[in-house]
Amino acid sequence: MEQPVRGSRLCHQGGFTLIEIAVVIIIIGLILGGVLKGQELIRSARTHSVADQGSAVRAAIMAFADRYRALPGDYDKASANIPGVETGQDGDGNGRIGYDDSKTPGKPDEANRLLEPALVWLHLAKAGFITGAFDGKPLRPGDLHGWSCPPETCLLNAFNAPMIFIYANEQTGVSWASDTAYSNQLWLGKNIPVELIAELDRKMDDGNPSTGHFRVGDGFIEGVPALVGDVCATGGKLAKKDQEGSPFKWDVKNQAADCGAVLLF
Repeated sequence: MEQPVRGSRLCHQGGFTLIEIAVVIIIIGLILGGVLKGQELIRSARTHSVADQGSAVRAAIMAFADRYRALPGDYDKASANIPGVETGQDGDGNGRIGYDDSKTPGKPDEANRLLEPALVWLHLAKAGFITGAFDGKPLRPGDLHGWSCPPETCLLNAFNAPMIFIYANEQTGVSWASDTAYSNQLWLGKNIPVELIAELDRKMDDGNPSTGHFRVGDGFIEGVPALVGDVCATGGKLAKKDQEGSPFKWDVKNQAADCGAVLLF
């Protein structure tokens, strides 16, 4: 019987066929597409959440004012008329959240400025206009400069940054008057990526960070000492006294991850 010749058998090496490689590529593409699409859906949901939350807070403040004929945080009879609000958790009733220009003895301006923005969320929650357990404790020195507030005191946005309702002039404007005018305004909080805050502006206002009722905060624009290192709005000119500035635009190319906007009342 003949013996098999050594080496006559073919050695087959394992490997992928073109079809198998194509299937793997398709599966990887589907996985990556799903991940990226999922991330985009999350970002979109957060954008809608900030927009809806801003509108809801605005509506709650207006409803509170309609019921009590006073603004939350500023209401000077809150402890008498709102269950759960204690003595010492009243505002001064001057119509300005955290701003007392009378400097009356016993209630200096700084104390009022730190107290009333905290009382805003306590008053709204106790009156049933928002949900949450807020302590109403005064903000800490330096909080307002950095748009900061403890989570047990202030409402958080979808990016876990505190929202602040206060009488201020934090908005950016094209004219000197619109840039420096004081009003009760809602700071929508930091940590919002620039492309999302630009989308919010288009949805809620005119898409321009320096005009309309949705504006970029002063500390987030080019040429101003920033709250953070990122520049969120650029390309404009700051208004100077007796002079006109020029409109800014959202700097989406910068991909800043920490922007903040002001919603004017």
